[in-house]
Amino acid sequence: FEQRTDTKKSAAQIIGNMLVLTDEKDLKPYLDSIIPGIKSALLDPVPDVRLYSARALGCLVKGIGEIDGLVEWMLEMLVSEQSSVDRSGAAQGISEVMIGLGGERLALTMEEVLICLEDESLLPHIRDGYLMLFIYFPVTMKEEFATFISPILAPILSGLASESEFVRQTSYKAGQRIVQQYADSAINLFLPRLEEGLFDDNHRIRLASCQLLGDLLYKIMGVTGKQSTVTGDEDDNFGTDETKRLIISVLGEERRNRVFSGLYMARSDVALAVRQAGLHIWKIVVTNTPKTLKEILPVLMELILGCLASESYDKRMVASRTLGDLVKKLSDRILPEVVPILEVALQTEDIVQRQGVCLGLSEILTATSKEQVELYSDSLLPAIRIALTDPCSEVRKAAAGTFAALHNVLGTKALDEILSPLLGMMETMEGEESEYLIGALKEIMQAKSRVVLPYMVPKLIQKPVNIGALASLSSVAGSALYEHLDTIITSIIEGLCEVSEEDIGKEMEHANLIISSIEDADGHECILEILEETLKSEEVKMRLHCSKLFETFAQNEHLEIEEHITVIWRALLPNFKDSNAEVVKSCWNAFNVATKRLTSGDQVRLVPDLKMAVYLAVDPKNRRDPSYTLPGFCLPKGLATIVALYREGILNGSPELKEQAISGLKEAISWTDQPALKPSVVQITGPLIRVLGERYTASIKIACLDTLSLLIDKVKVALKPFLSQLQTTFMKSLNDATREVREKGVVALTKLVSLHNRVDNLFTDIHQGTKNENLSTRETMFAALQGTMFIGGCNMSANLALSISVTLTNHIGAPEDTIRTVNGACIGSLATFFSEEELDKLIRESVLPQGQTKEIKHGRVLAIAGLLRYAPQRMSKMDLLEDLTSSLLKSMESDNVSVCNAANYAGGQLVIHLMKSGESPESLSQLVMMLAKNCGHNSSNDVRSFATNMVHMINISGVGPMSDEYVKCFIVPLLDSTTKKVPRSSTEVAIATLLRLRDSDDIAERISPSLDPKSLELFNRFLPSAKRVAGELRTYSGHENNIFSFLCEI
Repeated sequence: FEQRTDTKKSAAQIIGNMLVLTDEKDLKPYLDSIIPGIKSALLDPVPDVRLYSARALGCLVKGIGEIDGLVEWMLEMLVSEQSSVDRSGAAQGISEVMIGLGGERLALTMEEVLICLEDESLLPHIRDGYLMLFIYFPVTMKEEFATFISPILAPILSGLASESEFVRQTSYKAGQRIVQQYADSAINLFLPRLEEGLFDDNHRIRLASCQLLGDLLYKIMGVTGKQSTVTGDEDDNFGTDETKRLIISVLGEERRNRVFSGLYMARSDVALAVRQAGLHIWKIVVTNTPKTLKEILPVLMELILGCLASESYDKRMVASRTLGDLVKKLSDRILPEVVPILEVALQTEDIVQRQGVCLGLSEILTATSKEQVELYSDSLLPAIRIALTDPCSEVRKAAAGTFAALHNVLGTKALDEILSPLLGMMETMEGEESEYLIGALKEIMQAKSRVVLPYMVPKLIQKPVNIGALASLSSVAGSALYEHLDTIITSIIEGLCEVSEEDIGKEMEHANLIISSIEDADGHECILEILEETLKSEEVKMRLHCSKLFETFAQNEHLEIEEHITVIWRALLPNFKDSNAEVVKSCWNAFNVATKRLTSGDQVRLVPDLKMAVYLAVDPKNRRDPSYTLPGFCLPKGLATIVALYREGILNGSPELKEQAISGLKEAISWTDQPALKPSVVQITGPLIRVLGERYTASIKIACLDTLSLLIDKVKVALKPFLSQLQTTFMKSLNDATREVREKGVVALTKLVSLHNRVDNLFTDIHQGTKNENLSTRETMFAALQGTMFIGGCNMSANLALSISVTLTNHIGAPEDTIRTVNGACIGSLATFFSEEELDKLIRESVLPQGQTKEIKHGRVLAIAGLLRYAPQRMSKMDLLEDLTSSLLKSMESDNVSVCNAANYAGGQLVIHLMKSGESPESLSQLVMMLAKNCGHNSSNDVRSFATNMVHMINISGVGPMSDEYVKCFIVPLLDSTTKKVPRSSTEVAIATLLRLRDSDDIAERISPSLDPKSLELFNRFLPSAKRVAGELRTYSGHENNIFSFLCEI
């Protein structure tokens, strides 16, 4: 066989006709040479070559008989994966050869093929090859193949649903061939399968069935069906009375009605391609649409009801659309027949049919005018109400769609006729019926929320509030709910307040469902505003339930928490001090949930916002009260969430944010009690030590030291695991370049020493630091020594104490004022624990004797001041008070201002001690007289001002009122000083506290008669301003010119 097509065709024809010209015995010897060429031509790309080659093989087999291996080879090629050409040629060859092999061989071959096609896992190319046989067998085997039409339709339709395009094309060609070949003789065999295919679940099968039915009808009518049917109206028709007669004559009227009903329903298919094909065929084969519909209506309604009862949603949709289309076209002529049928169908036990009927009713209502709906409302409305309360949720959902269609037609009348009775039924229904009713309202809400919600909300919030119904409806209301949220949530919270203890859990779940159902930002802002306001309610139950809803709100996964967190904090934190413990706990839970949702970056960024929110949560009157605690912080792990956020800011924030985080942490610690702080000690202490170990600004270090000092005060021994690290860190701060850092380090170290059992190493390091050449460092080390000795000196070894006492003695006359001052305080601290023998020796040899230089005089008076400030009881016990008083009286008359002021301070401390203890009235009288003298006009302004402040210090120290005699001693020089260059405010404060004007005017009234005229005039003029000062808090909070004010306040 040469390569030219014409030559191949001619050669195949010649070989096919050889048996006519020769005997089979003459041809057999040449078969081995002929067959390979024919096989090659059978697989040729040219269809004609394949056709003649197949016929040649058929002639050879018919004349000679079956050729060995030929059929097997063709069956192998039939399932070839290489090319559809090979499969097509093999199918043609088998169909021609089968003529010669006879009907029995055909039956055997078809049996094998059909068994293979039943396998759903069959590869596409294999299925394609077998299906090609159904294209060629009808042509070659004709009537012999007719018996196989019914069994092959199933695999053909299955092939039409294949995912492979080439399998679908082959299946369709096979179907077309059967329709064309057997339209006259075997129509009853394949037409029922095509009718079934119109309602198959697979849209491809529906499309192919529709097209094949069209081909059948076209053949009956004698038309091609290829003309265009695109017109302006879908009901335009191209059929004639003659074509109608032909179709009825072939199909019969009953079958015609079934076929046309299926085609009409195809026009409403959910698949566009099926709709287009159905419409095209309908226009060609139908003469008049309305007339035809009237003729096929009983059959069409039967099909529609069957599809409405189908499990397939697509079938139900097709049926309902068809029903709507019917009503639109036939209107008054069909409604009287359709509505009663649907009413009856709604009563059936078949759930699917009830659902389908609702879909159909929706389409009818959409296609019907308002007048027609009102005409049949007596039948329709009860049916819709029944469907809405159906036990099946799917039926209720479909019925809600019907209600939506009804509302579109009737408007508010639908609400009155449907909703009002349903809402009225809520009061009487219980159990499952109540659930069905709520389910109905829920479906209605989902379908028509913006229309239904304003109608339903006022009825549902009437007391007792049906929280369950509100929850169910709100969850599907969408954005329409937002304008009613204020009313709904307020009513729900009020309703929760009236619910019994047994039901509160269930009702709370319903309320939480409402909060959780809000998904967009507008709704979240609305809820937040409502909850924030309700948390301020005076009713405990309102606040409690609101705080629980707040927790649910914070858990809402749709909430952009970082956008609302500041408002949430400012709403919740003030309730951390609520009078009700449950409210506090619930608010803490909500705060915890919301804050934990923040990312690390957001936590760092929001440090200032949290700090301000915490600050505002504490009443102004409590912010400076060291004993105040915020109940919400004092819950178990109450501070954990705040600590975690501040910790993130301390470790990862900018320097400015670090400082704010540390400052915020300090505030939080100050308002938390010890048990609540203990679990967070590690999370607090570690980051602060880390920051202090790095190079940050002085303000950050100061904040860290302040916070750690406060933490030591709060948790004490809980910090023992960090003792070594803290000691190293605090000692390092004593060498800082910034004075305030050093001072804060002294305070922190002083508090830390109370945790030490073995203090010698610490005191040795501090003692060594007092010898530093840098003046600032020396001052700091002496200050640290003073504070630590006062707190922990009792644990110091005797040898170390003696060594320190020598250093202190040597610095009594130090050239620097600051060193002398702090050294005097150190001697006072040393006196609290030093051995009596050594202390007596130190005082008598180094403190009491009058010094030769002004530095030594000043230093010794400062040492006395330190002794009386920090160890007055021990001085009394050692019988040193008289000696100290004698020394002080001399120093209080000194011409040196520094010495005189130091003596005035020491005298003031001694007066406080004597007034409290009642010891040595004579010494007390001498000291009062001398201090009063220094307040008078003969003293320098500095001395007079300092002495005035000492009067203030004595009277706010906690001692009782002075005797009238002592008051008289002070009042005249104090009044006199008002005419001098003494700050008026200092004198006002001194007089206000001296006369105890805050308590009453009794002392003033008793003193005034004994004053001379000049003093009385000043007294009367000065008294009003003194009374005003007496009412101010700052008057009792401290005093000026404390010579030890720069030291750690113990």
